[in-house]
Amino acid sequence: METEQEPVVVVIDPGHGGENLGGEFQDYTEKEMTITVAKAMKEELEKYEGITVYLTRTGDEELSLDERCAYAESVNADFMFCLHFNLSEHHTLFGAECWISAFGENYSKGYSFASVEMDLLQELGLYSRGIKTRLNDAGIDYYGIIRHSTERDIPCVLIEHCHLDQEHDMPFYDHGDKLREFGKLDATAVAKYFNLRSEELGTDYSNYQNVSVDVPTHVVAPDKTEPDICMIEIIEQNVQNGEVTVQVSAADYDSGMLYYTYSYDNGETFSQLQKWPDKSQDTFQFTMKVPPRILPRIIVNGYNGYDLFTSSNMITLPSMDYKTEEEIAAELARKEAEESASPSVVQKKDYTEITYEKKPMEDSEQEPMSFTYFLAVCSVCALLLFTMVISMVLILGGRKKRRRKRRRRR
Repeated sequence: METEQEPVVVVIDPGHGGENLGGEFQDYTEKEMTITVAKAMKEELEKYEGITVYLTRTGDEELSLDERCAYAESVNADFMFCLHFNLSEHHTLFGAECWISAFGENYSKGYSFASVEMDLLQELGLYSRGIKTRLNDAGIDYYGIIRHSTERDIPCVLIEHCHLDQEHDMPFYDHGDKLREFGKLDATAVAKYFNLRSEELGTDYSNYQNVSVDVPTHVVAPDKTEPDICMIEIIEQNVQNGEVTVQVSAADYDSGMLYYTYSYDNGETFSQLQKWPDKSQDTFQFTMKVPPRILPRIIVNGYNGYDLFTSSNMITLPSMDYKTEEEIAAELARKEAEESASPSVVQKKDYTEITYEKKPMEDSEQEPMSFTYFLAVCSVCALLLFTMVISMVLILGGRKKRRRKRRRRR
């Protein structure tokens, strides 16, 4: 005869509370968001059979991390799920991630559940920042909620659903219904992990296969080194529109590649973080837009799973002189303005142009030059005429003298 199994006991911990507001961005406060997600998660999980669900807080209470974990221990929790939303120092990071213990079974169980959670978050459309561990200076788990749970031998996963301060992630949390969707997603991940079924939902995950993770015999330490390699080469340069196609080859053999950024001015400025196109591939190509009339000096930074980066080699390209979209738009706007001008303005403009064409600068200079030429010709003619007159006078004078001489001889 089969004995009835004990129900799975899980504790949901909405991060922050009371005076501990958590992250704040625009009109959003993390402590309010996490309680919304947690209540939706609890409500959804209670539709499954064979599970008992608790919340560390149901209102705006402020609890220490140790108090939260002590409560989980008091109800004999099989697992603890700590719900959070993220912010980054420079407001550049985006995506979801899970933090787990670096030790023993708490690592293997945490990684196995986090794999389910991250798959669902990616299906939702969020970018995966991965499953990670973090240690403090003493070499133990950095996050207090994980550390205190591990001390009580309770597996714990800290879920950072997305970043509040990044436009990539904002569409996933900017409404209360979307926060409740996060709660349902988290509940589904728990149901899959524990192979639960729900007659009410018509869902059965009894045969769901979790990722098998060996229990480590050593501390699974985080990656503290930059990517091992980052190199670029230029595939094509289009001088007509400023587009440059770059091939990137980069790899991190510990935590994989996560983002890249690019610069066309030798690293003085960089683009926003870009998603690594395929984390299973070390090489890819992308096309960047280089502004006109500068000397492009291309650099790419490749970032690993822990946000550490390696800079590539720098490649200098010939300058490109082309019209930007703004310049083309401005020219079109000027032409449209001219075409839509009133007839009187157009006539006036045409008259000015015709007058200008009939009397260019060289024409005005040609008139005094023609008069001077005329005077010169007249002077030459007068001189010739005068010379001819003198010549004739001299000739006539000579003839008269010869006649007088002849007369004297006679």
